[in-house]
Amino acid sequence: MHKIGVVLTDTDDWTATAILKSIRDKGAEALALNLAQIGVSITNTGLYWLSEVKNKNMNGMDGMDGIIVRDVGISSILELISVKFDLIRIFERYTTVMNSSMAIQNAANKFFSFVLFQRAHLPLPPTVVTADLEVAKRAIEDFGSVLVKPIFGSQGKGIIKLEGYEYDPKVAALLKDRGVLYLQQFVHNPGRDIRVFVVGETALGAIYRVTPPGSFRSNLSQGGSPRKCELTEELCELAIRATKAVGADFAGVDLIESADGLYLLEINATPSARGIKLACGIDVTERIVDWLFTHLKR
Repeated sequence: MHKIGVVLTDTDDWTATAILKSIRDKGAEALALNLAQIGVSITNTGLYWLSEVKNKNMNGMDGMDGIIVRDVGISSILELISVKFDLIRIFERYTTVMNSSMAIQNAANKFFSFVLFQRAHLPLPPTVVTADLEVAKRAIEDFGSVLVKPIFGSQGKGIIKLEGYEYDPKVAALLKDRGVLYLQQFVHNPGRDIRVFVVGETALGAIYRVTPPGSFRSNLSQGGSPRKCELTEELCELAIRATKAVGADFAGVDLIESADGLYLLEINATPSARGIKLACGIDVTERIVDWLFTHLKR
């Protein structure tokens, strides 16, 4: 029987629960792994698990055949998030891990992911990253409407919208707090964005995330509503190219409609699968597990 680990932060998370179920439905053993609760003992004879998997030699990964990373979590504590990714890198030495630490970090970093997208010639909204307040002011004026985003962030948290004619003192405060600003021209849209779900080299489906009244955020965690979106050849192509650009095995790719066509906004290498299940009846966790099983090393 295969033994598959699932890295998670919340055992009640819908997607984590679905992944664990999909693994068990394949006849495999599923083990929940919270990286914040795992310790490591380093000795001259080897590395040893502490906490969740007590005193087992890490060189054999306790017989684990593969790992799916559902969620690493967000932390402002550099040491904690660094150790979590270090653990994933250790896992990668001994077993198949999806998504890889590199892919998750590439996708989570809005600045570097846009560099990768630009190299892949994907359509992007104008974006400025700067630590200079005067440069930031000019960008806000030039863009007309601008979104100030955290480079590392999720669920639409920490984003503010400004108009070009207003200079909000929040910008100076944000620069002082963050040290650098990520400014993106606001894309005028029909009140929604599109998330496409990719596993391997296949786009499985897509949803509109409809913006709630009075908001510019369409994230489901911010009150957005999932609606079925018909996949087009263009959506499939852009989403698959974006997934390849960050090196992910599976992803949720966010695009937005504009008068000039589609723009790529960002990519999530640890996406929630709940929205597409509700809107389209598609359980992408089954396909993620299937994809993992085709790439097991043993």
